[in-house]
Amino acid sequence: MSIIIAIAGGSCSGKTTLARHLQHRLGAAEAMLIRQDDYYHDIRDRGAKKNGGDEMPNFDVPEALDFGLLAENLEALKNGDAVQLPNYDFTTHQRIRATEPLDAKTYTIVEGLLLLNDPFIREQADVSIYMRCPYETRFERRLARDVAERGRTEDFVHHQFAQDVEPAHQKYIQPSAVHANLLIEQDDYVSSIDAVLERIIEALPNIDAPQLTLAL
Repeated sequence: MSIIIAIAGGSCSGKTTLARHLQHRLGAAEAMLIRQDDYYHDIRDRGAKKNGGDEMPNFDVPEALDFGLLAENLEALKNGDAVQLPNYDFTTHQRIRATEPLDAKTYTIVEGLLLLNDPFIREQADVSIYMRCPYETRFERRLARDVAERGRTEDFVHHQFAQDVEPAHQKYIQPSAVHANLLIEQDDYVSSIDAVLERIIEALPNIDAPQLTLAL
């Protein structure tokens, strides 16, 4: 049986970084990391092209993601079964070759924008976390990331954030914080990642807190 830990929050609120620190704290041999982003539907299945003159679809709404598959994978891991996880390429917006089947580990950490908006994902999560982060910080991080890592232009990032990202945040993501077991404030997260990790570990069900030291 795998304990499911869901980490949600706005775009660039620090979900991935926290998930990686938590995986390290629990031990890579004991903790698997899953990204909600790998469950995006292939853009070819959404009736849009990257360079064909068609308008890009909104990637910040629930229908952009295959939450059915994610829920199935989490349920399988929770039952101790191996799973084959999808892979998503942000450059082409397409699904690429899935992973080899992975055995369940003691912990499964899943991170993503809309996790707590989906009732089936909430049902699978043993501990759910929401990361609060101000608009300005999220936008500045998104701009830096998308230009450096995803080949976007600054104009594109500005437009996408205003047109899709922030409206979806207000409609779907921010309201989902009410479903979280733990709320992590950005100031607490930045000032002491160790204290945040201890809060999470203390909330885990029926385990002894690991005595590993976080490598910063």
